[in-house]
Amino acid sequence: MNKKSLLAACLTLTLCVTASLQWAKSSETAAAQEEIQIVIEGEPLALSTPAFIENGSTLVPVREIAEALGADVTYDEMQDGERTVRLKRGEREAVLTIGSSVMTVGSKKVTLAAEPRTVQSVTMVPLRAISESLGTVVTWDGIKRIVAIDEPLQLPAIGSEKKLAELLRELADRNSYSYLAREGGAVTETQASADKGAAAPEAATAADGSDYGGSADAGDDYSKTNVQVEGVDEADWVKTDGDYIYQISGSRVMIADISDPAKPRLAAELEYAKEEGFQPHQLYIDDARLIVIGTKQIYDAPAVPMEGEAADSGGAAERPAADGAAAASGASADIAVSGKMAILPYFHKSMVKTYVYDLGNEGKPALVRQLEQEGSYLSSRKIGEALYIVTNKYSYNYGIYDLPAGKSDLETARELASSFEPLYRDTAVSDEPQTVKLSDIRYFPEPADSSMMMVGAVDLGDSEGTLQVSAYFGAGGTIYASQKNLYAAQSVFTEDGSTYKQETKLHKFRLDNGSITYISEGSVPGALLNQFSMDEHEGYFRVALTNGNMWATGEAGSTNNVYVLNEKMETVGKLEGLAPGERIYSVRFMGDRAYMVTFRNVDPLFAIDLGNPAKPEVLGQLKIPGYSDYLHPYDENHLIGFGKETIELPSKGMGPDETMAFYQGMKIALFDVTDVTKPKELFKEIIGDRGTHSELLSDHKALLFSKEKGLLAFPVELHEIKNKEQLADGSFPAYGEFTYQGAYIYGIDLTKGFQLRGRISHLSDEDLRKSGQYGYDYAKTVRRILYAGDTLYTLSDAMLKANRMDSLEERGSLAYPADPESGNGYGYGQKPMPIDIMPSVTAE
Repeated sequence: MNKKSLLAACLTLTLCVTASLQWAKSSETAAAQEEIQIVIEGEPLALSTPAFIENGSTLVPVREIAEALGADVTYDEMQDGERTVRLKRGEREAVLTIGSSVMTVGSKKVTLAAEPRTVQSVTMVPLRAISESLGTVVTWDGIKRIVAIDEPLQLPAIGSEKKLAELLRELADRNSYSYLAREGGAVTETQASADKGAAAPEAATAADGSDYGGSADAGDDYSKTNVQVEGVDEADWVKTDGDYIYQISGSRVMIADISDPAKPRLAAELEYAKEEGFQPHQLYIDDARLIVIGTKQIYDAPAVPMEGEAADSGGAAERPAADGAAAASGASADIAVSGKMAILPYFHKSMVKTYVYDLGNEGKPALVRQLEQEGSYLSSRKIGEALYIVTNKYSYNYGIYDLPAGKSDLETARELASSFEPLYRDTAVSDEPQTVKLSDIRYFPEPADSSMMMVGAVDLGDSEGTLQVSAYFGAGGTIYASQKNLYAAQSVFTEDGSTYKQETKLHKFRLDNGSITYISEGSVPGALLNQFSMDEHEGYFRVALTNGNMWATGEAGSTNNVYVLNEKMETVGKLEGLAPGERIYSVRFMGDRAYMVTFRNVDPLFAIDLGNPAKPEVLGQLKIPGYSDYLHPYDENHLIGFGKETIELPSKGMGPDETMAFYQGMKIALFDVTDVTKPKELFKEIIGDRGTHSELLSDHKALLFSKEKGLLAFPVELHEIKNKEQLADGSFPAYGEFTYQGAYIYGIDLTKGFQLRGRISHLSDEDLRKSGQYGYDYAKTVRRILYAGDTLYTLSDAMLKANRMDSLEERGSLAYPADPESGNGYGYGQKPMPIDIMPSVTAE
C-alpha cells in the first residue's frame, strides 16, 4: 500500500470513529433528554426541544422556561454581532450572551457552567442559573431525574406580640421554661394588633456540591487556611497574603511585614477603644480587604420592674439606647401576662461586630465599614467577596421564682418584643442600629428552644450592597457551607416514653452573592459530631450521626448511621447499624466515598460507597488500636488520621472479659484506601505519652499540609513519663509531665511515611525551666504554622518566628509588644482547653 492509500485509509477510519463517537454521544444525550422531566410548581412542563445535560448543567429552551415562570424574554443584537437574551420577572433581570459563560444578574456577573447556544434555531440556556436568577428555587432529583422549579418556601413570620407569646408558651409547655408565666397564666390581647406575618419579606436589609479543601494552594507560594470545602473560606486567628501576616494578639490585630524573613517588622497594630469593649476573634483577607470579626457586650436595664420598683402594667419600660443610639422601638399592643410563676430575662446583649479595612495602602489598613448583628458568634464563611456571618441570640434567664404579692402583671408582650427583636447595623447605610421586627422574624415548625439564629449576608465587592439580616426563631447549631448552600443543624430531644430520643433538624439556605434564601428543612435521627459530619456532593446532602447512648444496652444503645438527602432535604438513602456500642470520632466525605472512624475499645475505619445515593454501603473496614479525631485527605486514595493511641486494660466492676481503652500519646497515621475493601494503615507515629495534646484535634485550621512540598506541620503540647520502667504492667495509665510545646514539622510521602524534620518552639530554655508539671507561659503557645516562599512561620500570641523551610534554621523573629488591656500582656489569659472527647477512655 502506498503512502497516499495509507493516508486515505487512516483518514477514512478517523472519520468513521469520529462519526461513531458523535453518534454515541448524541445517543447518550438523547437518552438523557428523554429521562429529564421538568416540573414547575408541581406541574410537568412539556418542552418542544428536549433538555440535555452538559458540564453538570441542564440546558433548556429559554423562552419556554422563562414564559412558564412568568418572565418576559427579549433579544438584542449587538454591534459586534453578539446576540443577548434579556429575562425580566418582576424586579429581577438577567442578561445572557449567546456563546458566553458570563451572565449578568442585576449589577453582578455570574459564571455559568455551560454556555448558552443555539440548537436548531432554539436558544438553549442553563436551567438552574436562569431560574434562580429570576427568584425561584431549583431542585434536582438524580434518582428520579426530575428538575423541580418552585417559588421559595415562605416560613411563617411571628408577626405580632400575641403570636410571640403563644410560641413562648408552647415552648414552656414542652421544655418547662419560658419568659412567660408557667402556672395559671393567661395571654389576653388588650389592644388589637395586626398580624403581618403572611407578607413579610425573607430578609430585613440595612437600608431603607463539594470538593474537599486543604491548607496550601498550588497557585500561590504561600499557605492558606485549612478549610473543609474548596472555594469556601473559613475565618481563622491568623492569615497571610504572602507579603504580610495578619494575626490577632490579645485585643489587637498585629500586621507583620515579612518581605525580609530575616527582619520581620511590625507594619501596623490595630487597637480598639477600651470603652468599645471589642474583642477580636477571627480574620479574613483577600486582595482588597482585611475583615476582623469579634464580639462586644451591651448591658440593658431591666424592662421588668424589680422588687422595690413601681410596676407599670400599662406599658413597657424604656430600653436604653445601644451604643448611644436610639433604643429599639416597642410594639404596638399591650398583652398582659399573669400567673404565679415567671422567668425574668437576663438583660445583657452579645453583639458580633465586624470591621472591614481597605488594604490599598500596603501594611496600613484603612477602616471603611463596620457591621454588627446581635447574638453570640456561631460561625462564618466567605465565598468570593460575599461574607456570611451566623449568630445565635440566646434567651438568658434568671430562673423560676414565686412572684411577690401585687406583682402578677410583671411583663407585657410589648416589653418582651422590645427585648426580643434583634439589632443589627451597617455603617454603609447608617450609624444607627436597625431592628429586625417581629413581622420579619421567621419561625420553624415546633421550634426546639427560644434562641434565634441570625444570618447576616453582604457582598463586599458590590458598592451598593448592604448587610441583609435574616432571623429565624428556634434554630442554630452546627454550620456547614458549600459554595452554593448553607446548612444549619440543630439537635432536638423529644420524649419517648420514659426516655428521650435525639434527632437533628437540618435547615438549608441558598447562598447567592451576599444574599440568602431559605430552601427547606429535613430531619434525621441521632446527633452530629461537628461540621465534617455533613457534606454536599452533586446535588445530594450526606450526613453521619451517632444515635443512642454508647454506654446503654438494648434499644437505647448506640449505633452509627449515614443518611443521604436530596435537594428538597428528603431522605433517599441510608446506611444504619454501624459499630453498635460505639460512637463517631471523625468523618471525612471525599466525592463518592465517606470515611468514618468510630471508637470504644478499638478504632474501626469504615470505607463507605455513596456512588448510588439510594443505596450507600460499607466497602471495607480496618480495626486498629487508637482513634482519629480528624481525617485529612492526602490524595484521593490516601488519608491522614490525627488522634490518640490507646491501650486496652481489664475493666474493674465490669464483666470478667470486659476491657476498657485508655488514651495514650498523640497518634498520626497514613491510611491506604486504594482498595477500599481492604483499608491499610501504611505508617503511624506516636508523639509523647498520656496528656499529650494538639489544638488540631479540635480545630482543623491548626493543620499545615502541602502534598507538593511533602510538608506536614501542627502544634503539639508534649507530655512525657520520665520513668516508664517503674510503671507496673496493667496498672492505671499514668499521665506524663509537661516537657515541650511548639510546632512539629514532618516530611511526608507514600514511601517513607512520616519523617520528623524538627520542632520549633517559642519557649526559651528559661521558660521551660520555669514551667510547672502541667503549665507554662501560654502566651508563647505556638498555635499556627504557615509558609510564604521558602520560609516557615510559627505564630503565638507573643511572637512570630521565621525558619528556613529546608533546614528549619531560624532566620528571624518578631516579638509583639505586650497588650496593656490583658491580664498576661497578650490576652491569652488561659491555656486552650484540650478537647479529649473520649469519655470511654478516661478513668475518672
